[in-house]
Parts: sequence; structure tokens; C-alpha cells
Amino acid sequence: MSKILDSSFRNMLTFHDGQSDCFITDTLVPGYTVEEELMRLLGFANIKKIRDFLSKTSSQSINMHHPTFHLKTPLLEAIRRGDVSILALLIEKIPVCLDDTTTQPYGKTALMTAAYSSRNPEILQLLVKKGADIKKLDGRGWSCLQYAVVGERAKNVKVLLDFGMDVDIRDFNDRTPLMISVLYSNLDVLSLLLNRGADITARDKRGFTGLQLAVLRKKRDAAIILIKKGSDVSSPIPLTRHSLRELSNTTLPRLLPSVQYEKDIFEDCEEEE
Repeated sequence: MSKILDSSFRNMLTFHDGQSDCFITDTLVPGYTVEEELMRLLGFANIKKIRDFLSKTSSQSINMHHPTFHLKTPLLEAIRRGDVSILALLIEKIPVCLDDTTTQPYGKTALMTAAYSSRNPEILQLLVKKGADIKKLDGRGWSCLQYAVVGERAKNVKVLLDFGMDVDIRDFNDRTPLMISVLYSNLDVLSLLLNRGADITARDKRGFTGLQLAVLRKKRDAAIILIKKGSDVSSPIPLTRHSLRELSNTTLPRLLPSVQYEKDIFEDCEEEE
């Protein structure tokens, strides 16, 4: 949104940051930058209106990573819009480094945001094809695959795996996407990871497997899926060294009656003798 200011008033309030004109008094007043106008248009305008706006504005003057007070940027708003044609237009017309994280918390990239929130997997495909680094990690050691898992976006998980992401990529706690899906995601994502070859024997930094985490967090359905896929039920729990059976009796009684633990089988054999 532009405002008409006389030249003396404009000279007094304007500074140039190398990207766009900003109007300030003692604090930055939102709503005056070309980036914020673009973000406003991204909220409702069709691609024709956005193209017209870009034709009247120097693309070199637009910073796609310019943040609002709430850390929204034109690039992130285009991703949230979910329209591949609009995002492709902006990337084509406006110079942008897709992996820049200067204005985002935890070093989160645009691809990570898309993986977590976008309902359109074509958005991720476009970003990767335009150069976004699928292997880049944020400050917590998470890749875009972990973001897709936590966002419960099974289609995004599939796209990233199709692009060659390691299904067992580790974070700073040595947890794999499978473990994270057990803790924070849904069964569709868990099943997809298993079908794509996720390692059910992997252990995190504290020595827990995905199954043990599922039992600890009372994730009954996830535990059942992992047991049916062959997860080891005889491995002792790290730290306490109790068996999975003993732990499940405390956290998830009658976890899966049809599963016979090794101790049960041994006891049955003794009774028969």
C-alpha cells in the first residue's frame, strides 16, 4: 500500500536499505515496502495481477527474504499460497537464493517450510528443481524430511524420498525420521517410511529403538505396526535394562495379546514339560 508524501516529508522519513524504501520515525512502520505490498497481493490476487505488479516494479528492488515483524517473507507467503504457477513466476522474475536463512528462526529454509506446511507436493518439486538444497540442515540438525514428517505430510515425504533423501537421515539426537514419526507424526507417514525401507533396528543417542519410543510414549498403534514389521521385542530398554514386556505392562497393558514374547514362550515350554 503506497502513500503520497510531499518531498520534504519523504526525505525526512526515508532511508534506503539496498532493497526497498522503508519509512521510519522512531520505529519501522509496517505496510510501506514493496515486499509487503507483494505479500498483500499474494493473499488474494491472481497470477495476472501479480505479473502486472512485477512489470511495474524493478525486480532487483524486491528482496524475497525481506521479513515482516512476524518473520513473514514474500517467498514464504508464495509457498503458503500453494500456487505453483505464482511461485514459479516469482522465482523466474526475482533473483533469490532459496537456501538463505538469514531472516528465519533455527536456520529454517524455504524448502523446510514447504515440507512442513504445504499441501501441494508440486511446490516442493519446483523448489528442488530450482536449486533448493534437500540436504541442508537447520540449527537442530533437522532436514526438510524431518519437517515433512512432523507436518504429517505423507505426500511431501514421498516427494523428498523420490528426490533421493536418505530415509534414515539422523538429527542431533541421532533420531531417524522413523523415530520422529513415532513421536510426532501419524500412521500414514510411519507406514510410508517403513515401506521405503526405514531401519527398524536403528537406535538414537540414548539407545532407544523406534518400538521402545512408541511404548514409552504410549503410541499403541505405532507399536503394533512396528512389531508386525519385525521390530525386536526382546531387546532390553536402555538405562533401566527392563524388558519391553515389563515396560509395556506399565505403559501399554495388553499391547498386543497375539504377540508372544520370548519369555512367554520359554515359560510355556517349561509348563509342558
